[in-house]
Amino acid sequence: MCGRYAVHAGLIPLGGNLHHHAIELLLKGTLAKSMTSQKLKDYLGHRLRRTWKEFKKQANDPSLDKFDRVIRELDKFENIRYPDELVNKGATMAFDVVKAGGAKRKLSAGSLPQYTLCLEDIDELVVEIFRIGNRNRKVFLQFQKSEANQFMTRDNKFPP
Repeated sequence: MCGRYAVHAGLIPLGGNLHHHAIELLLKGTLAKSMTSQKLKDYLGHRLRRTWKEFKKQANDPSLDKFDRVIRELDKFENIRYPDELVNKGATMAFDVVKAGGAKRKLSAGSLPQYTLCLEDIDELVVEIFRIGNRNRKVFLQFQKSEANQFMTRDNKFPP
């Protein structure tokens, strides 16, 4: 919900970073069934691509390959936690709400790092993580404050 709010508020770097951590935690929540906490910490760390690879191996579901691009793009947002390169070189960023927004486009022909994501893709990914982890999204994604629920469902084709 925090990531979704940040995207709607136009806080692209923060929205990307919050989504990175949310997806990381959801994946690790499922992987915790078969991995120790120490292995989750030491082997996976904050490496979203490695975590995704382990999740896909455990799920044994080839349909998850369609989210590889989303994971690759989302993983880039971990790097902005230490923004030296971002501050010195700059970057181009786009975080579209729906697929029709075109986050898959190239932002520039230059050599700047590019960060492109689509909230709809992330929402769909969350649905799949909950499905594979056999968790109830409706229970997990209900918040006490109505404002939080509003941002969880706003422009969400996959609401809880």
